Amino acid sequence: MRMVRTAELALVAAVGLFSACSGSTGPPTGTAAGPGASNSTSTSPALSPSSAAPTGSTTLGSGPPSSTPTVVSDLAVRFPKTQRGAEDFVRFVMAQVSKAYATADPTLIQPLVDVATCPDCARWVSATTNMKKMREHFEGVFVEPQSVHALTLKGDAAGVITQVLVPAGKIVDSQGRLVDPRSASGPLRTDFFLQFGDHWVVTNLELVR
Repeated sequence: MRMVRTAELALVAAVGLFSACSGSTGPPTGTAAGPGASNSTSTSPALSPSSAAPTGSTTLGSGPPSSTPTVVSDLAVRFPKTQRGAEDFVRFVMAQVSKAYATADPTLIQPLVDVATCPDCARWVSATTNMKKMREHFEGVFVEPQSVHALTLKGDAAGVITQVLVPAGKIVDSQGRLVDPRSASGPLRTDFFLQFGDHWVVTNLELVR
């Protein structure tokens, strides 16, 4: 039903990029304790990762081939296994998520995340997939990163602390008619957990309250 689908999109878009993060989900296997984890609220069972994060090769999000090439083959070159590489990758992820919502193109997100371990990443993909089916898109700036700081790498894993602003915006249909409005919020601190396999991949997110 449209009301159910609209409610799902509202949940994802109402508070901002990381609205689905209700609290701490913990770092992926093989990482150090998540930054600020002791200040996070507990996670409800529904938001817990469906499986442990990978410790070696990474399982990428499934989906159709990208209609707008993300140049997956050069992600490891553009964003190497360094603190700077992790920071730049997180900035790139946020930019791609914003583009995905603006164009209703989930393939912009899929190569960058592990939907099996990152519930919020999975919601980005499902929400933009539904928007594409309904011929809807997001108007406005989806998220504005204010600061991005990577912690010391632990093997193939990295934690990246970000602070973002979520500007006001709206979901509209193909005729430009309002479907769901979104109020501005933030700044919000969100910690990204990354794993490096063929390239960096987001394995989890944590909203620190």
